Amino acid sequence: MHAAALSRRSGGALPARSARTQPARAAHRLGLGRAHPGRRQALRVQPARTRAQAAAPLRRGGADGGRLSALAQTASATVRSVLLYLPQLKLGGAEISILRLAQGLQACGVAVALAVHRADPAAQALAGDIELLSLDAGRTLAVPRRLAQLLRQRRPDVLVSALTHSNIVAALAARGTGVRTVLTEHAPIASMRRLDRSRRYRATVALMPWAYRHADAIVAVSEGVREDIAAHLSQEQRRRLHVIANPVLPRDWRERADAPLAEDGYGGDGAPTILSVGRLSEEKNFAGLIRAFARLRTPLRLHLAIVGEGPQRPALQALIDELGLGRVVRLLGQRDNPYPYMRRARVFALASQFEGFGNVLIEAMACGAPVVSTDCPVGPREVLAGGRYGLLVPPDDPGALAEAIERQVRHADPQALAAAREHALQFTVERSAGRYLRLFERLMGDGAVRR
Repeated sequence: MHAAALSRRSGGALPARSARTQPARAAHRLGLGRAHPGRRQALRVQPARTRAQAAAPLRRGGADGGRLSALAQTASATVRSVLLYLPQLKLGGAEISILRLAQGLQACGVAVALAVHRADPAAQALAGDIELLSLDAGRTLAVPRRLAQLLRQRRPDVLVSALTHSNIVAALAARGTGVRTVLTEHAPIASMRRLDRSRRYRATVALMPWAYRHADAIVAVSEGVREDIAAHLSQEQRRRLHVIANPVLPRDWRERADAPLAEDGYGGDGAPTILSVGRLSEEKNFAGLIRAFARLRTPLRLHLAIVGEGPQRPALQALIDELGLGRVVRLLGQRDNPYPYMRRARVFALASQFEGFGNVLIEAMACGAPVVSTDCPVGPREVLAGGRYGLLVPPDDPGALAEAIERQVRHADPQALAAAREHALQFTVERSAGRYLRLFERLMGDGAVRR
């Protein structure tokens, strides 16, 4: 039975949320259009978009709007539908990249849907105009079966998944369905192993070579991730490895950068502000950034603002209080649109222990902020072209990080900033979606599906 014939559940709709809830505002930040909270179906959350609707021009505005509309005029005659799969929809780097890929593919005339384990109101709000499908799979063991069922019902041309554990599920579910499968990797396994020492993660990595043999293509978001992933694959599997950079800049990023700030007093007292953006978690190493900031704030009269939310917030606030930085360091929490903060930042600093790519570096450079980043595995060196477009310092070295921040505060080169901005403008939703679409077309033209 085709998915269009699936009946609604009789349990009633999930409670609707206000359009001003955090997920709904976040969907607006991502440029994904209007959210549809409150709708729910058995394997569908909102009616499928027709091909004509999917190919409709995007709203005017933004650097990519015209190019995306032009790209839609050359929509693929081979690839008509793509199903994306994630366990859940949240404001993580991989999830945002998948949402923006969906946006770009829709602009190319491709019918796109996103499958998640459970489509709660928050996920529906984040999805915006992307068709959201709920697998209604509460138990992990049920997910491959439900995903395989969905693939047989909808018959997409291509299935795309993200993150290693989800990739294994996708590879298993797609077996025997005739659907081309593209697995995307967003972080280096070697670094993830140091962060996650659980038995589950070790088992996930051990299953990679076996599961990935069923994939038609494997995409790494950076050359560094490709090299890392290749170490876990066979020679034959490595031939199916591709590098496609993340879709970072949405079509209306310029309008978003020019938007007013969410609150007054950013930086405070007109002082120059160092900015960082990311999830407040161990691998982002905001504690190291705060310690580095403590070394330079007095002579330069700086402020530090951190945009993001996460489990380390209490520990970071305690560190701020311990160092006596409460008046000059602010944890701003999650912001739907970080671009106005980036545009006004004196320096953007990234202190991560590892980054598969480093989307925020691209966003900060596009907004004109001088950039400092740790030279961590594996993305920042690649994104910054070895230091050409921003300063790189050793990880876990607060002194070196402080010196680099001070150098950018005092001596940022306008010509270098202009070059960095031009470099960042390569990483648009439109360009990344176009590269994915060309990969899909090659897979569709290769004949038999790999199983």
